[in-house]
Amino acid sequence: MGIKQKVTITIDEAILKEIDRFSKSQGESRSHLIEDAIRVWREKELEKDLIDGYLAMAQEDAKMAENHLQAGMEVLK
Repeated sequence: MGIKQKVTITIDEAILKEIDRFSKSQGESRSHLIEDAIRVWREKELEKDLIDGYLAMAQEDAKMAENHLQAGMEVLK
């Protein structure tokens, strides 16, 4: 992945307890779980951005098709 760096964060105690319980049950460190959570979040954001982009392209394509259809209808008149 790359060079790892140590950071200090402030986090709600209840969330930290949940992370600790989960990390213990999974046999993973806090750092590993948080890194995985951030990775999943990034992937979800990318997926959301791709979906938004494809939907925007589909709307643009539909408008273009409508314009071409109208132009074609005028030619046939």
